[in-house]
Amino acid sequence: MEGRIKNAVKDYFPIIIMAVCIAAGAAAVISGKITVEGVYRYIMQNKAEAAAILLGLYALKSVTVVIYYSLLVALSGFVFDLPVALLINSAGTVICLTISYFIGYKIKSENLLKKLGKHPKVKKYFDKCETNSFLVSYILHALGLSTEVLGLVFGFLKMPYIKYLVSSFIAIAPGMVCVTIFGKELDITSPAFWAAVAVEATVIITAYIYSKKKLLVKKG
Repeated sequence: MEGRIKNAVKDYFPIIIMAVCIAAGAAAVISGKITVEGVYRYIMQNKAEAAAILLGLYALKSVTVVIYYSLLVALSGFVFDLPVALLINSAGTVICLTISYFIGYKIKSENLLKKLGKHPKVKKYFDKCETNSFLVSYILHALGLSTEVLGLVFGFLKMPYIKYLVSSFIAIAPGMVCVTIFGKELDITSPAFWAAVAVEATVIITAYIYSKKKLLVKKG
């Protein structure tokens, strides 16, 4: 019983932290001690602190689905100049991928199977990982499946870290660039935004078609 309580606390710890932070922030806004305008001014005048907070949120994102990845990417694009935003988002993505990978590296098999049971789309690729780990990692990330669960899986399978990081990052990068540009422009008529969308759509469609024709073909 005690073990179950510890596991439950461990599983929901990031959510608890987020709930406390949101509640504290809401209370401060409602009480009038903090205003939206004040927060905006502080962020724009203290961009180094804003970057550190964003990277911290990326780290928290690696262990919970509560934080929306695209929101962090767009927020960075809104606050920073495009080259800086891309650099921060790239660093944040690497942090996010790295933490979940090393958690998976240390995870027990029964805990992993429990996680996979909640994500059938990931589980059906599980048997393919041993011989096609780079390709499977790329395709699953390109299809937009949970980076937290994927990190656990490939870490557990002891896929070489650099191989995992490269395959996942190049799959995520087009979408990251697309959302960063959107956060900067806030204009869906921007040619740069639609160029990024076209690249991301090509990556997703190609990954989907290849996965159907090559990875998920039933033998016999």
